[in-house]
Amino acid sequence: MGELEKHIEKILENKYREGMKIIRMSKTSKELLEELKEKCPHVPEKELVSLFKSVAAGTKMVDSAIISAAHNMEYNATHPPKPEKTWLDDLFTDVARKIIKPKELMKNKKLYAELIELISGLEEKYDDKDPPDIAIFRRRITSFLKEKVKKK
Repeated sequence: MGELEKHIEKILENKYREGMKIIRMSKTSKELLEELKEKCPHVPEKELVSLFKSVAAGTKMVDSAIISAAHNMEYNATHPPKPEKTWLDDLFTDVARKIIKPKELMKNKKLYAELIELISGLEEKYDDKDPPDIAIFRRRITSFLKEKVKKK
């Protein structure tokens, strides 16, 4: 563990200890913690306790800030982010993905340049008209990959 990680760990530990002190000294804080543990079951208790050590301590808005932060943590815990997609993902059919994955294709500079040239040509063809259906792009890309990747 590097120096920075140790420092961050120390800050988080202090925040937890201070949060525990606040909770022990206040009946309202104890009740709020219990309520948050019920409403936010996916958030570790240590993180909920750490919320009580806040820069807003002593103001009227501290409970609201703690509640909203806890609900935000619960939402993030129950709604993981979607996997990152490349700009090519929407243009690939299942057949095209079996031939080569978009990220793999992007690593192959020559093939990637050829694909961009194909897409640019298709787009140019429709510059003055209504945009084509995405299915046209998908079919052409799948055909292109069948032709180019199978040869390699």
